[in-house]
Amino acid sequence: MAFTESSYDPKFCETAVDVLSEGKSLAAVCVAIGVARSTLYEWRDKYPDFKKAIEMGLQHAQLRFEELGLKGMSGEIKNFAGSSWIFTMKNRFRDDYAEDKKEDKSPAESVLEQILSGKIQVKNDDQKN
Repeated sequence: MAFTESSYDPKFCETAVDVLSEGKSLAAVCVAIGVARSTLYEWRDKYPDFKKAIEMGLQHAQLRFEELGLKGMSGEIKNFAGSSWIFTMKNRFRDDYAEDKKEDKSPAESVLEQILSGKIQVKNDDQKN
C-alpha cells in the first residue's frame, strides 16, 4: 500500500475535536485524517488553530472519562471497573490525575550509608544489650 502525506487543511481541526471528544486517542485522529503521528505533531507545532483543536479535544475526552467515572462510582454502571478507570485517568490525563512523585527530591539514603554516617548503630554478637 502506497502512503502519501496529506497537506494540512484547517478542516482537520474539526475532525480532531470530534475524534478526541469521543474519548479516542491522538492515534485515532491520525487515522481519521490520514497522517502519521509525526505529521500530527509537526502540524500542532506549526498551526496554532490545530494546536488549540487538539487541546480542546483532549479536554473533551477528559470530561467524557470523568463523567464515566462519576457514573461508575455512583453505581449507575453495573460492574464498573474502577481500577481500570483509575489507571486510565492517571496515564491518559497525567496533568490532573498522576500521583506527584516529585515530593521526595533527594534519593533515599541506603542502609550502608546510614551505618557509615552513624545514623544507624549496629551491634555485633559480642556486645550486650
